[in-house]
Amino acid sequence: MELPFITLDVFTRTRFRGNPLAVVTIPAGNPKPTQEQKQIVAREFNLSETVFIHDVADPETNHSRQIDIFLTTDEIPFAGHPTIGAAVSLLRGSAHPVTELVTKAGRIAITRTSDDSASATVPHNVHLHAATLASYAGLSATQLQANDAIRQLELAAPVFSLVKGVSFALVELPSLELLAAVAAGGSKFDAEGFLDQDWQNGFIGSFYYVRTGSSTVDGVPVVQLRTRMMAEGFEDPATGAASSCLAAYLSTQGSDKQTTPARRYEFTQGVEMGRESAIQVDVNLKDGALDTVILGGPAVQVMRGHVQI
Repeated sequence: MELPFITLDVFTRTRFRGNPLAVVTIPAGNPKPTQEQKQIVAREFNLSETVFIHDVADPETNHSRQIDIFLTTDEIPFAGHPTIGAAVSLLRGSAHPVTELVTKAGRIAITRTSDDSASATVPHNVHLHAATLASYAGLSATQLQANDAIRQLELAAPVFSLVKGVSFALVELPSLELLAAVAAGGSKFDAEGFLDQDWQNGFIGSFYYVRTGSSTVDGVPVVQLRTRMMAEGFEDPATGAASSCLAAYLSTQGSDKQTTPARRYEFTQGVEMGRESAIQVDVNLKDGALDTVILGGPAVQVMRGHVQI
C-alpha cells in the first residue's frame, strides 16, 4: 500500500518555523490502513502529530472529510495544528471546497481565510477539574519544573479540558524571563484517578503563558500572550488545542472572564525553540455562555512524497 503525503509547517508562513505536521491521504476505494499501521506511520514521521485524511469518491457532492489524528504513541480526538494543517491542505486550490472535518471529538466547520490560511470552529465540551497538580497521586519531581517559582505556580494551576481527552494545566507566569526558564521535559500525567469522574482519559499537557498586551480592534477586545507547551518529555512549538483551551478558560472563568460577545486571543509560541508561531483564537459568547471557539492560522508546505506500508 502506498499513500501520498505532504508535510506542512503550521501557524507560520515561513518554512522551518511553526509546528511541523505530516498530512497523509487515504485514497477512496483503496484498501485502508489499519489502526496499527497508522500508528506505525505516525511513529515513523516522529512529529508531534500526524493527520490522516480519508478521501471521498464523490468530492463534487461530499464536502466533508474524516480525519484521524495520531501522536507517536496514540490516537487523540482533537488537536489544533493538525486541524488547521488539514484544512489548509484541503482548501488550497480545491475545485470542490471542503466545508467540514469530522474528528473523533466532533464535526468541525472550516473556512478558507486566505490562500495559505484557514479557520476552524473547534469542538468544545469545556470542564474545570477539581484537582490540581498538587493533588496528583504519586507526583514526582520529574513531572514538574526544577525552577521553584515556576513549580509553585504549576502546582496550583487550574486543570481544564477543552473536550474529553484533551486537557491542560494552565500555568500563568508573571514575566517573559520566567517563561524562558521553563525547561522541556517532564513525564506523563495519567488522567485515570486524577481528573474528575467521567473525564479520566486522554492527554494532559502543561501550558505556560504570560499576558503581553491588550488592545481593541473594530470594537473587539484583543489579548496578546506568549506561551510554551510541555508534555511527556517534549516541547511543542505551536499548540492550537492548548491555545483554544486557554482562551475558553480565560473567557469563562475568574475575575477577567469575558463580558463582551466576542474576544480575540493572539498567541505567540515556539520563540524559545527558534520556531516562532502565530495562533489566533476567537471566542464568542451567546447569552453569557460559551458559544464558539474559532481557531485560525496559516500553513506552508515543506515536503511531499509517498509512504509505503
